[in-house]
Amino acid sequence: MRKFLLSLLVLAVGLVSSGCHDEIIHKIDELEDRVDDLTLLCNQLNQNLSTLQNLVEVIQRQDMINGITEIRSGSTVTGYRLEFVQHEPITIYNGSDGKKPLIASRQYTDRNFYWAVQYGDGDWEWLLAVDGSMMLSIGVLPYVTIRNGMFAYTFDGSNYIELGKADGENGDQMFKSIVVKPDCVVIVMATGEEYKIPIYAAYLSLKSEMNLANIHVDAQVQLVQATQESLTWITAIDPILDGADTTGLTVSLSNGKQFSIHDWTSTLSPAIFIKADSDGHLYWAYTIGLSPEMWVLSPEGKKISAESESVETPLVSIQQDTDGNFYWVVISQDSTEFLRTKVDERWQPTAVDSVRSIFTSVQDYTDSLVVVLKNNTRFVLPKQYSVYFSDTLGNPVVNTFSMKENSQAEIRYRVHGSNPSLSLLTQGGFTATASVAEGGEPCIIVKSPYHINAGQGKIVAVFTFPGEVSPVTIVKSIAITKQ
Repeated sequence: MRKFLLSLLVLAVGLVSSGCHDEIIHKIDELEDRVDDLTLLCNQLNQNLSTLQNLVEVIQRQDMINGITEIRSGSTVTGYRLEFVQHEPITIYNGSDGKKPLIASRQYTDRNFYWAVQYGDGDWEWLLAVDGSMMLSIGVLPYVTIRNGMFAYTFDGSNYIELGKADGENGDQMFKSIVVKPDCVVIVMATGEEYKIPIYAAYLSLKSEMNLANIHVDAQVQLVQATQESLTWITAIDPILDGADTTGLTVSLSNGKQFSIHDWTSTLSPAIFIKADSDGHLYWAYTIGLSPEMWVLSPEGKKISAESESVETPLVSIQQDTDGNFYWVVISQDSTEFLRTKVDERWQPTAVDSVRSIFTSVQDYTDSLVVVLKNNTRFVLPKQYSVYFSDTLGNPVVNTFSMKENSQAEIRYRVHGSNPSLSLLTQGGFTATASVAEGGEPCIIVKSPYHINAGQGKIVAVFTFPGEVSPVTIVKSIAITKQ
């Protein structure tokens, strides 16, 4: 273009003065610089449009960031190179200037993203195809150029639609700012819209918490079922180790099932637990931080039983919503419920008021494991080769038992292990005989003498279990007192 303009000057060189010649050359240089600037602006704008289209595609596919590299100019961070789990890397410059017109991807009422444009201080308008339809941001990319001194765009390379005069004045920024957070990258557009893209490492951490929460849900299911099955007992308790540290227990049951409890002193996952209602039955509930306890509800709004094996157990999960954030949810009976800290406020994993434990106490005793939940619900699981005594009303008999003189009483017992033999020893004039109660439960028939001397009545029961390696003997002693 410069050669063409100079050739015109050669024709007129004899007609103008030297001063006029210099002024014309200066005007031509300004015009060329203006054209070069506008061309460069179009190139930058088209590059930004391509970047924006890639961002929308990443968000629509719910991809995640797998790596972030800062782009610096000296000591100043001017942008970021974002690497993704699936998508090709994208480079975004922090607050890079755009020019008129400002083209962006905006979300419509159907929740899809479409191309839109704002020229100067005018209103936002949708970029339209030749047939007048709106164009999705995923798919066809608009191309911006200058035609007849006007900004124009095209989707097909043939049909151009003018936007406004290409005056080259400064416009708004396309990318206003980029903020890197621990769990996501927030890209703020000049339109005020925000694109939130989760960081993959943070997502994996959330999945770990989710898996831990579901392990604890399963542990509670096994505790309920085992205590309802009177013949279920613990066959083994093994520590869960992290190096030299014990971080939990794995419990094996006689019904062939197992459950694990990990570090019951704290957890960052939702506290989903079993709770007794006023009707005396157990249901699933949850709490968030220090928020009140709430029932897990079915799609019909009913509490979900924790006592029936036929009822689906609620599971904890994480779900990304349309705002780009992850939230804790509970899935039960084919429905998904967002866990909430307050009314209509969903719970983000990064917004925990404080840590709450599901298991407040886990005590490993010689003959049993006692587990207490955060709401004081208590489970007692007997261990293998253990024996428990009770009276005819089901009240436990631990160390003493009262009888009238010259009477007969029944002490029932329950053993946890494989068919032990029983030997009985007595003193103080009492007699004891192994028998079977009316309901089929094993018992000991005790007869008292005509006179009971204080401190002399005693029954010693010796249970011998055929152990896997050698016999296991358990001795139970009960003192008999006068009623």
